[in-house]
Amino acid sequence: MKKLHRNSIAFALLASLVVTSLPLPARAVSTATEIQIGRQASAQVDRENQIISDPILNNWVNSIGANLAQYRARPDITYTFKILDTNDINAFSLPGGFVYLNYGLLNFVNSDDELAGVMGHEMGHVERRHQITLNAKAQIINVILGILAMASPFVWRFGNLIDSLSVYKLSRVDELQADQYGLLLMTRAGYDPDGMISFMQRLGSKSSDSSDLLNKYFETHPEPAARVAHLRGYPQFVQVTPETLLAQAIHDESEGRYAYARYKIGKVLAKDPSNQLALLHEGEVDLALGDFAESQQALARVAHTNLTPAAESAAEHELALLPKAQTPGSRFLHPNIAPLNEQIAGALTTTRTTQSAMDDRIKLLRDDLSRFNYRLDSLSYEVPDFSNVNVRPGSRIEGVINDLSHMAKDINIVFDKSVAIMSNSPGMLKDDISVLNEMQAPLHRKTMTATDLELLPFYPNLLTQLTTSQGELVSGITASRGAIALGWQSLAPLDSYFRQLDRAQLDFGGDLSPRTAQDLKPLAQTAITALDAAATAADTAQTFYFNAQARQLISSITMLGVGVSEGRYDSLTRVIALRLATTPPTYDESIRLGLSAGDITAATWLAAEEKVPVSTVINEQRATGKSIIDIAVEKHLSQESLEVIMGLIYEGYAEKPLD
Repeated sequence: MKKLHRNSIAFALLASLVVTSLPLPARAVSTATEIQIGRQASAQVDRENQIISDPILNNWVNSIGANLAQYRARPDITYTFKILDTNDINAFSLPGGFVYLNYGLLNFVNSDDELAGVMGHEMGHVERRHQITLNAKAQIINVILGILAMASPFVWRFGNLIDSLSVYKLSRVDELQADQYGLLLMTRAGYDPDGMISFMQRLGSKSSDSSDLLNKYFETHPEPAARVAHLRGYPQFVQVTPETLLAQAIHDESEGRYAYARYKIGKVLAKDPSNQLALLHEGEVDLALGDFAESQQALARVAHTNLTPAAESAAEHELALLPKAQTPGSRFLHPNIAPLNEQIAGALTTTRTTQSAMDDRIKLLRDDLSRFNYRLDSLSYEVPDFSNVNVRPGSRIEGVINDLSHMAKDINIVFDKSVAIMSNSPGMLKDDISVLNEMQAPLHRKTMTATDLELLPFYPNLLTQLTTSQGELVSGITASRGAIALGWQSLAPLDSYFRQLDRAQLDFGGDLSPRTAQDLKPLAQTAITALDAAATAADTAQTFYFNAQARQLISSITMLGVGVSEGRYDSLTRVIALRLATTPPTYDESIRLGLSAGDITAATWLAAEEKVPVSTVINEQRATGKSIIDIAVEKHLSQESLEVIMGLIYEGYAEKPLD
């Protein structure tokens, strides 16, 4: 077979597989045909990617999707939402309502509102029929190919059609229209429109880092600052009354976005200092954030005003949850902090040493990836031209293409997991140092607060978890290098397979002969076996990373102090129940069990994953003496959803709103 430039290979392959039956003219495309086009392209995406089946993440995505879909303009479209197991921060939609969200996106958003904004944008492309209301069949083909290029490991590995072919991308006007529609949709569904702004602003701040995990997003979407400027011109941001702002703040509070809610309530009270509803919610939010004096002041103003019995009762309830005294020491009146000081100082020294060693390992990992990528690029030129081949279902050449897709999928896993670990691990260690500094700060104060003293008993376990976390980070980088080393072992069989495939001839029926297919299969299988091993090693590397981050998040949530007073603990359990649809232990139970807020969160997650009562998980933890993370690892449970859920909970308290 004659060779083509690698970009043309991908174009020809996808064109033959996906869009050979597109109708003309495009403006006459019916809904049924649109759905057929999307389903065909969706099947290709599913074949070439790992789809995340975790019930917690899928329930989260589908609940937001169902809420948005209630307000869609096209009742003839039934939306389907799937999560791709890739760390790129991206999302895309296909005609007919097939919406894909990358795991990296779920791990990036800070709230339901931010995710709703992204999903609403992608639904906007479908609602406005951007991908099919074109004049020429070639344009429709190229739009879908451009979308699939972002999701296809085959295209991304054996041909990048973005930078060469005249692939028709959705226009800037299409993207801005999708933003407008997504904003309208999320607002009607009750989400805070500022979520769309905050998502884009954080994306914009990341763009200066040249993150490998954002490359695909910026290839398919306009620059964030321009989109934010455009969005700010819509009524949702221009015509904002104090009543609207307060409604948004109450919504933010209801989903556990406490820091953001306080920011908005502050803007309401700046205009109307005596707004009783705002004061009530300010008291609730201040209590959640541990600002007890401010909470008491706001709630007292509400309780002494002529309000409805329900409002007065709510204020009195929140007042009752405030700590009865601010004098420290319900557990430790005279703590011996010298050993803790030494342990934390030692942990900080060890972390900085680990950071230096990790920087060296990451440099080696980056070099490994670069060399492996260069070698694969040279091999990809050997992939033959499929442009004039009619790939019929069940044909022998379809089997060849399936083998190529399997190889590309494995290679994509190796690169995706390794790049994510390489990109994120340095930030993880910096966060470890921040947590250790946060632990150390109270020990240097003249007088520690009650919260400080209540947290001291958890310090030894937190130090153990952070030390283990750092070891897992290093193991993740080492395992990534191992995955690439295994990938190198596939290069020789890949080369042999591509060379044999290039010599293959088609018969008069336009298919490979049985003998040719028979000769190719063992070569393909040898390469696939080697690549499967590399992909498995890459998955193991990412598991190390997820375990490390989960331990750090447990420490970070604990250090928020949300478990040491009944009012703050109540704010935590509300959001845990919201996220996991499982009831955590009561405050009194948590005190009796001696579990930190982070451990309570992790235990509730594990109970939700296993569909058992939280008491079952806690009893297992107490019987074995193992951490919740270690129990989950032994049960081979993925930490993907734990990382996302705990990240959302933590950011709800710690997020700093961008104005």
